[in-house]
Amino acid sequence: MAEDFNRILDACIDRITRGDGLNDCLADYPEYAGRLEPLLRSVAGIQEPFAFTSSPDAKRDARRKFHEALDKRRRTTPFASLIRQPVVWVSVAMLVLALVFAGAWGIRLFQPPPAPVLVANPDGNFAFLISDAPNDIGDFESLNVTVTRVSLQAAGSGGRVDFIPDVKTVDLTGLQGAESQEVWRGDVPPGQYSQVIVYVSGVEGKLKTTGQIIAVKLPSNKLNISSPFNVTTDMVTIFTFDITVIATGNSGKYILKPQIGESGARQEPTPTRTPAPNPGDGNNK
Repeated sequence: MAEDFNRILDACIDRITRGDGLNDCLADYPEYAGRLEPLLRSVAGIQEPFAFTSSPDAKRDARRKFHEALDKRRRTTPFASLIRQPVVWVSVAMLVLALVFAGAWGIRLFQPPPAPVLVANPDGNFAFLISDAPNDIGDFESLNVTVTRVSLQAAGSGGRVDFIPDVKTVDLTGLQGAESQEVWRGDVPPGQYSQVIVYVSGVEGKLKTTGQIIAVKLPSNKLNISSPFNVTTDMVTIFTFDITVIATGNSGKYILKPQIGESGARQEPTPTRTPAPNPGDGNNK
């Protein structure tokens, strides 16, 4: 009798996952309707938020996990069977089923949308520069930093915007003191910004004394500065991101850090563009 019920339960679960209605299953097995209904409602309730057509492999794997749970339940002692409610274990099994389906299709819940990537524009209202604060940069013949992406975080809950530098690798040894290098210019949405994040894929230095090539340490592969600034449409905002390299004691190792005190934004008037002369004007011969 229990074997027949389990077989019918399997068949009804299979029908519901294919899209059949719960009431159709109950109508086909009226003698088991009272026991089937709470179990099948648990199945339908879990399936609903993840309604999609699963692949045969994912479905087969999910059914295998469910049958393993059934077999384990059949092998329990009579006392354990009495203290366990079927609605509970079937709900758990169906939750596993739903998670397997979700993983098979790569569902990502609550994933924020990607930040828009801004396009470079030589006449844009925002310029991003990199410079170097003199600490232990004198130990290096060259110190190349490769930047893959820069994020500007808007103040409050305004989201963020990203841009890919036109100049991706800069040598900090040539950017000491007041020297800086523009790596990107373009149009940034006007507003108040609170944070700049520079994502770095590699830092490679060549020591002056030995000529040795070393990898400079950068925790989390990014540099982060919280420095509020404003972007407008009628002025050019120029943000200088200052980076410094520091020796870590006498270990011969170095670490790259942002120099917050030397970083920040300034604004300049938008340059007036002189229209290009019309080839048709003048005395062309």
